[in-house]
Amino acid sequence: MELALWAVRGCLLLVFTRSVMGKVRSRAAFAEFTGTVRSLPPARPLSAPLPARTLAVLVVTAEAALVPALALPGVLAPPAVLAAGLGTAAVLLAAFTALAADAARRGSRVPCRCFGRTTTPLGAVHAVRNSVLLAVAVTGLVAVTVTGRSPEAGDPMGGDPMVVLTALLGGAVLGLLVTALDDLAALFRPLPRKESAP
Repeated sequence: MELALWAVRGCLLLVFTRSVMGKVRSRAAFAEFTGTVRSLPPARPLSAPLPARTLAVLVVTAEAALVPALALPGVLAPPAVLAAGLGTAAVLLAAFTALAADAARRGSRVPCRCFGRTTTPLGAVHAVRNSVLLAVAVTGLVAVTVTGRSPEAGDPMGGDPMVVLTALLGGAVLGLLVTALDDLAALFRPLPRKESAP
């Protein structure tokens, strides 16, 4: 269970670090992300939708807050902090999944700015990707809850350093593949047909 928890942390740590860096690496990148937020339908639970820039800042702030919660060792981030981080990640990923599924249903052409500059429209592939990440976050939340309450399980943030590092790196590789999904999917798209000369 602890091994799975470290793999979850490695995966989500890489995903949210790349997500924040992609959105704030420049003013232009953040403006593009804000434009994507502006193009999405307003959240239905809100009676008065937040301005796109405010919502974009909130999303980036929430994602940035997850990085230390997922990265810090147990001495600095006890199970309650890690559980709060994984819970926040699950909420964000559930919202991202719903937005991507809605965009796919509407046939939206709004580019996904999930990890920075891209021209790939937000759609079904992103909904599947986000739902997988949501499952990863929920798995981590369950793991930290179980190991955090079990005295015989020991410190859920501790363990053999080599095992911890291996699990962390394994999760990070999965996170890297997830963040490169648009590029990987592009490799399997059919090439545009060349017009033959008359």
